[in-house]
Amino acid sequence: MNHEPTPTSDRQQLADKARSLRSLHAGPGLLVLPNIWDPLGARLLQSLGYPAVATASAAVAFSLGYDDGEKITFDAMLAVIRPIADSVRVPLTADIERGYADSPAGVADNARRVLTAGAVGINIEDSLSEGALLRATDQQCERIAAIRAMAREAGVHMVINARTDVFIIDSSATLQDRIKETITRGKEYMAAGADCLYPIFAGDLDTVSQIVEGTGAPINIYARQGVASMSDLEAAGVRRLSLGPNLLRAALQAMRQVAVEMRGQGGYDAFGEGVITSDEIRKIVRSHKMPGKKV
Repeated sequence: MNHEPTPTSDRQQLADKARSLRSLHAGPGLLVLPNIWDPLGARLLQSLGYPAVATASAAVAFSLGYDDGEKITFDAMLAVIRPIADSVRVPLTADIERGYADSPAGVADNARRVLTAGAVGINIEDSLSEGALLRATDQQCERIAAIRAMAREAGVHMVINARTDVFIIDSSATLQDRIKETITRGKEYMAAGADCLYPIFAGDLDTVSQIVEGTGAPINIYARQGVASMSDLEAAGVRRLSLGPNLLRAALQAMRQVAVEMRGQGGYDAFGEGVITSDEIRKIVRSHKMPGKKV
């Protein structure tokens, strides 16, 4: 599929944002990415000083009324990514799951569309389908290499966060076998052009430390209960921490709590002290002018 070339000025802006995002993976601190699903959330995070924002495929799909796992169309995903990218000055990295294509060329073309939409980083995972088998390492490397070649041609160093699902899928393997497989895949993915390795569901400190040491790569960890503390992860050399759909879960829980209270003839305390005001929201919304026409 052919797409219109990105204007030079826009390409330079994308290149600058990509360079900034890549540098955030170099340490010495931990890059914390609270994943969002809409422009308001992205702008809120920017207003709080976060240097980059990210989407989570699960949060995006859930917010649209679908399950995760490429259950929404790629066009629907792009329709979410584009206004988020337009809404903030900081870099955006987008979760595109398995890439929404069977071939390396198809994945690279989709990554190009993500870049054109304004995201300068992507997550790409190595499972064949939700809860099924892992893609062969060499095949996944071909997909990563195709994305890197596309980005090089575009003149933008798109930051590739290579997610491996070793800790999700291969339940029969021992922990040490999973660590070994993760390290093997991580080295290959980095050689193919990835910038960061994301061994999702790896989280205890010993496991993480072995992966950091074994790959020598920037490592992304998924923040959840049972995972080592942020300070311990940072000390172990982890460079990136993602919240996945956890912000959406927290927001939905707050909504449910208020709705349950109101249904039970509760009071209005939930809308009182401590709740963000409409004026505060307007200040966040007006902090950045959206391009183009009104929607």
